[in-house]
Amino acid sequence: VSKPISKKKTNHKKSKNFELISLIGVISIFFVIRDFEQTLGGYILFWKLAFFSLLFSICCAIILNHYYSFNNEKRFYNILGISICFFLLVPNICIFINKNFNTEVSKQPIQINYKKITKTSRGGNTYNIYIHTEFDKNERLDISKEFYDSISNNQKVVLTLTKGVLGYNYVQKIEIDKSL
Repeated sequence: VSKPISKKKTNHKKSKNFELISLIGVISIFFVIRDFEQTLGGYILFWKLAFFSLLFSICCAIILNHYYSFNNEKRFYNILGISICFFLLVPNICIFINKNFNTEVSKQPIQINYKKITKTSRGGNTYNIYIHTEFDKNERLDISKEFYDSISNNQKVVLTLTKGVLGYNYVQKIEIDKSL
C-alpha cells in the first residue's frame, strides 16, 4: 500500500539579513542635521515623526514577513535594523520636505535671549543664538562667526522664515534689526 502524496504546497520563504538597512537611516542624518537646528520646533517635529515612523516599521515588517522568514536566529536584529532605518529616515525626509517645499515667506523681528560659542569635538567652534519661540524658551539657531561678532545679548534681529508644508517655520536668514 502506497502512502498518498500530499498535494499541500509547502511555503518556503527566503531567509534574508536586514541588519544593515539601518545604515540608510543613519546616513540620511548627514544630509539634514543642520536643517533640524534651523527649523523652529525642529526637535518636536522630529519626535512626532519618529513616533509616526513606528507605523512604517510595523507595516514593513508585516509585509516583509510574507516574503522572507524572520524565524531565524537573527530575527531580533533584522526587525531592529528595519525599525532604526525608519526611525531615522522618516523624520529626516520630512524635515527635508518641510524645508524645501514651503508655502509662504515672512520676516519676524525677535529678541535674542543670549549668544553662545560651543566647542566642537574637532577643536572648532559653533556659534549660536538662543531665542524664545512657541516651542521653546531657548530655541537654538546656528549663525556665522561674523554675525556672532556683530550682535549682542538681548539685541533684536529679523528672521526670514519660510513656512514649510508640514507647518513648521524654517529660518532662511538672520539679520540685524535696522528699524531701531
